[in-house]
Amino acid sequence: MKEQIQLAIKNISKRKKRAALTVLGIFIGIAAVVALVSLGEGLEKTVQKQFEKVGADKILIQPKEFGFGSESAPGRLEKEDVDSVKKAKGVSSAAGMLFQSAIARYNNIQRTVFLASVPEDPQERDLAVKVNTWEAERGRLLTHKDEEKAVVGYNLAHSKIFGKNLRVGNKMLVGNKTFKIVGILKRTGDPGLDRSITVSEKDAREVLETKNEYSIIMAQSERGEDPEKVAESILKKLRKKRGQREGKEDFTVQTSTELIQTFLSVLSIIKAVFIGIAAISLIVGGVGIMNTMFTSVLERTREIGVMKAIGAKNSDVMKLFLTESAVLGFLGGLLGITAGAGISKTIETAVNYAMGKGTITTEFSTALVVGVLAFASISGMIAGALPAKRASKLRPVDALREE
Repeated sequence: MKEQIQLAIKNISKRKKRAALTVLGIFIGIAAVVALVSLGEGLEKTVQKQFEKVGADKILIQPKEFGFGSESAPGRLEKEDVDSVKKAKGVSSAAGMLFQSAIARYNNIQRTVFLASVPEDPQERDLAVKVNTWEAERGRLLTHKDEEKAVVGYNLAHSKIFGKNLRVGNKMLVGNKTFKIVGILKRTGDPGLDRSITVSEKDAREVLETKNEYSIIMAQSERGEDPEKVAESILKKLRKKRGQREGKEDFTVQTSTELIQTFLSVLSIIKAVFIGIAAISLIVGGVGIMNTMFTSVLERTREIGVMKAIGAKNSDVMKLFLTESAVLGFLGGLLGITAGAGISKTIETAVNYAMGKGTITTEFSTALVVGVLAFASISGMIAGALPAKRASKLRPVDALREE
């Protein structure tokens, strides 16, 4: 086997330009697959870590998005809905939160940011902190006594979108109110939260000019209760309170488990679509290997005749050409892995630079590398099977007669 590989490499190296063009299709396909899978796996890990912090006992209620063809107007959540959620069976606590865009100004630079509110009630505030995984990197979190005080997200503080980093003690204008920064949050992994400014609910309502509305309602199920059953209880309670029929609700109720499953399902579909597109390149690469090997058989007809004349069997000839095909596939896979790793790392660096360090990471598992190399090599062998079979069937007399 070792001799066959060495001979295959020697034959390929004689025609370097042809070999380079041959592996191009495999190279492009593998590079795309590696880049997509490594980014996808990294994103999955980031989301799962975030989910572990939030916990499986959390439930989120949001207005249903208004879309084309919708039978009802966009949903709207209000303070009375929070009271209804609290009364639902199995709910230990619930809180409403505002999360909308607002205009912020600092260092004579104006930017659109996300403005988030913190509930005034201590128990509700604790729930908001858990759901949003807020932790102070510098300074502190808000208390119920804070007015005209703000806590800024990690990326907003460190991305210099206002010309320089934000620091504890700085003052900035949000809407028509001036806030003093009392804390900077650790990175949460949520791009929206990491670019947000968090203030008291009272201050948020003044800036956003809203009296009764909430962007989202968070709930926590009681210890020992099934979150899915609690979510169903909340759904029925709100449906009754709002006078809506089943299936016609203008809001959604999802457990944190359902949210992550939905996200991962969408991510899997996106990955599958792009990998399918990349697979076309692999097919093109396979056709390229097949054409190259057919050409190689024609060019080396006399060589095959000599090999058979001195005792080489049909299987020996077939193994030689299959090995060459596999080596071409392996080379394409190896180069593709290198390029794919480079592409994914470049994307990771660009995204983290634009949105803050740690927003996205790449994951290169041993299984991915080994699997890709094996797939590329096997694809090469399959593509070279027909030319190899043709070479093995050549009769020595006919082969030696070729000029």
